Amino acid sequence: MTQVALNDNQLAVKQILISLCQKNLNHEELNGGMKLFEDLGVDSLQFIRLILEIETSVGKKVFDVETIANLKTVNDLYEVLETQ
Repeated sequence: MTQVALNDNQLAVKQILISLCQKNLNHEELNGGMKLFEDLGVDSLQFIRLILEIETSVGKKVFDVETIANLKTVNDLYEVLETQ
């Protein structure tokens, strides 16, 4: 299977998720289709930390209330960052 190269923001998201999630994953195991809550075990406090750490990493406010409400998968995070 061919892997698509990730940009710097996507790599940062992966690293943040790996550090926050309940499961012991590495970069190869974490994929875009994984669900934040069900597959990765992210709880509500970790979710808030995830949002804050991503915004700190990219250096600007990225998420609004509506966007946050629609975040379900890793790909959802990637898509938000691509539109910024």
